[in-house]
Amino acid sequence: MTESHKELPQPASVEALGWRGFFDNQVTEEERSECTPARVIAVHRDALVVHDGNQELRLQLGRQWSKTTSHERPTTGDWLLLDSNREWISRMLSRESVIKRVSAGVDAGQQTQEQAIAANVDTIFVVTSANDEFSESRLERYLALAHNAGIEPVVVVTKCDLTHKADDFRNRTLALTDVPVTLVNALDESTVHDLYPWLASGNTVAMMGSSGVGKSTLLNTLAGVDIQDTGDVRDNDKRGRHTTTSRSIHLLGNGALMLDTPGIRELTFAFGQETLSEMFQDIEDLIPQCKFSDCAHESEPGCAINAAIDADKLDRRRFENYQKMLEEESEHTQTIDENRLEKRRYKNQKMEPGPRDSKKKRKRRI
Repeated sequence: MTESHKELPQPASVEALGWRGFFDNQVTEEERSECTPARVIAVHRDALVVHDGNQELRLQLGRQWSKTTSHERPTTGDWLLLDSNREWISRMLSRESVIKRVSAGVDAGQQTQEQAIAANVDTIFVVTSANDEFSESRLERYLALAHNAGIEPVVVVTKCDLTHKADDFRNRTLALTDVPVTLVNALDESTVHDLYPWLASGNTVAMMGSSGVGKSTLLNTLAGVDIQDTGDVRDNDKRGRHTTTSRSIHLLGNGALMLDTPGIRELTFAFGQETLSEMFQDIEDLIPQCKFSDCAHESEPGCAINAAIDADKLDRRRFENYQKMLEEESEHTQTIDENRLEKRRYKNQKMEPGPRDSKKKRKRRI
């Protein structure tokens, strides 16, 4: 059990917060003398919480961010340059990595758009549990997310103390991917040692997974202090109650940085066409072998997909999940492209002079 009277260590430098050459190289000599780097450690509806290695600060987003898209605004994990008084944001540094989701827009018109939910993450702990919550299709979605973001994933299977078949869940995961898999009891510190290689000083690890799989419990155990509240799992469907309500970064005693995220039931992420092609290369190699170029892979003769499924060389679930993710990616890409085109048209229309503007210009020329 964790000891709640303990306190988390406080950052003593920007290096302790993950500052490294990638970010330092973006700072000009003038900015070094006039600005202070700070990392976003939490995002609230009306403000950012940042840390500059000395103190925690609360900042309001200025007007310069009001015209930017959600993806371009600071999110948890971003690095900012603050003015000399640490009162406003001079600029945001380029991201080394970014985790994006697709959501209904919060901007005018409620347009679909990409939203950054975490930045500058080194590793993603994809947390699932050894019970009915475990889902190969959901794991594939998280793995695609990590792959698209260029972040190393590690699958963490919790609640292994509650089953005698924990190795079955490891084998089911390894049938999908060759990424590292660890089996843990999130309440027992002695079972989480296999995670330490990814918890190096200055490294940022994001925990992602459905509600109730034990992310908050695992975070508390790794920290040795109760950072997040934990909730029970419903017996009828093994789904958890939502306890984490916002994304936030916590510094652990060994120097690693943990980013906890709310459970996400419906994963609407930006996967990327190239990512899906690489993850499902076996399926994409089969499709050109179909007899008909427009094969729908249903009841057509000479379908290579159905032949592989019938021969137990391809899992039907895997193929259907591939189709679903591919369709989502296509829809999101098309919608986002249409939104960008619409914004460009709107901007051009605003720039075109109306009848009155044209008259005024002619008068000035006379």
